[in-house]
Amino acid sequence: MVELEFMKNVEIFKGVTDSHLAGIHDFCTEKIYRYAHRLFAEGDKAYYLWIVKEGSVDLRYDPPGGGTSEKNTISSISTQKTFGWSNLVPPYKYRLSAYCANESCRIIRIEKNQLLKLFGQNSKIGYVMMSNLTEIVGVRYHQLQDSAWVSPHAGVKISVHMATCGIAAGAREVMNALMDEMAKTDRLDIRIMTAGCIGMCDKGPNVTVEIEGEGSVIYQKVTPDKMCRIFNNHILKGTIETDLVLT
Repeated sequence: MVELEFMKNVEIFKGVTDSHLAGIHDFCTEKIYRYAHRLFAEGDKAYYLWIVKEGSVDLRYDPPGGGTSEKNTISSISTQKTFGWSNLVPPYKYRLSAYCANESCRIIRIEKNQLLKLFGQNSKIGYVMMSNLTEIVGVRYHQLQDSAWVSPHAGVKISVHMATCGIAAGAREVMNALMDEMAKTDRLDIRIMTAGCIGMCDKGPNVTVEIEGEGSVIYQKVTPDKMCRIFNNHILKGTIETDLVLT
């Protein structure tokens, strides 16, 4: 059962009136998951917005070829926190996989179509919740900085600049491609990070490569395909992709 009192303390509902919250409450459902159970997979169509009621949920990159482990965890979502916001952002597919991280988790699901219908009927609710969501996304990416992929000794650092402008330009897709390439190598000296805006929004997405003993290189207008080039040629072979360098 989803209690209205619990919903009042959920981050995404900050500023939503009790009467409006009661309307959202009507199409919330509660689900119970057991340890290591996958709630959804990366690439699945995003039908729901999710809230942790009890326990915690790990958001992970699943490596190519299947299988997963806790070392692939990018973020852990705790009680009263929201995740799965890809259901409100094109192309409406989950960007990470979600796993129950405790013996059991109680999760609230909110159906996207019902939520969007409510936004259409009451634009104020839509504005408040989307404003809250923007703040949540910003905080989460700030928390991810320096922790996306940590190695014991980072001779190589790759920073994907994921401020709001970078995300809008496709930085999340670039990060996905980078993590896929990273999963194919056994290099232990590579550290993948997120970073903020470098002040050149029209040149994004940007990726900075720092190799120990060498100067940093900033790449501009990076796409997933270009990220693969950068990783395989610059990171693995030491050849800078000069046509992609920010000038």
